[in-house]
Amino acid sequence: MQELLIGYKEVCRSFEVLKPYENILTIFGGARVAKYSEAYKQIERLAFELGKEGYCIMTGGGPGIMEAANKGLVESKDKDSKVVSIGLNIQLPHEQTINPYVEIPLIFENFFSRKFVFNHHSIGIIVGEGGFGTLDELSEILTLIATQKIQKIPIILYGKEYWKGFFQWIEEVMLKKGLISKEELEIISIADSTKEVLRILKNRVVKTIHH
Repeated sequence: MQELLIGYKEVCRSFEVLKPYENILTIFGGARVAKYSEAYKQIERLAFELGKEGYCIMTGGGPGIMEAANKGLVESKDKDSKVVSIGLNIQLPHEQTINPYVEIPLIFENFFSRKFVFNHHSIGIIVGEGGFGTLDELSEILTLIATQKIQKIPIILYGKEYWKGFFQWIEEVMLKKGLISKEELEIISIADSTKEVLRILKNRVVKTIHH
């Protein structure tokens, strides 16, 4: 009961803080991705260009891909920019420090409330390189959309070289065995450039979330 109460308060606080902002894209990815790796640079560049297009960026607030996304967004801003860099940080036994590029930090004790806030406020999810945690986040959001528990939003795997084997397996094994439907497969897209991401968002965003 105490955990549920804490989670409820975390959700309410987050809704109040994020109320002024629309066009929020969430970027997931691995905390272990090195700062000077190509994957880091690609996400930093993507977030920079998305910021110029008027999108806010929300991440888990940690290092790696999350830091790259928050950094790129912050570096895209000029004095007239209304976009913001958001980080939903989770308190862990080995504390995950919020990266220095998060402008709006929200701290969570519970995974369930944190995931709820991600899912509710995002008009699209971009998934960079990552490990088991990234796959968990990706799998959960796909399941929620497929079971119609949340609205259908674009899920974009960013980095074709990294994700092509994974996507091929889904298409050639899961789909062929009837474990997922063609409509469920179509939730996922793969992109390698900001131009591709913007095209997918334009074609597949159902609506902008209004608070």
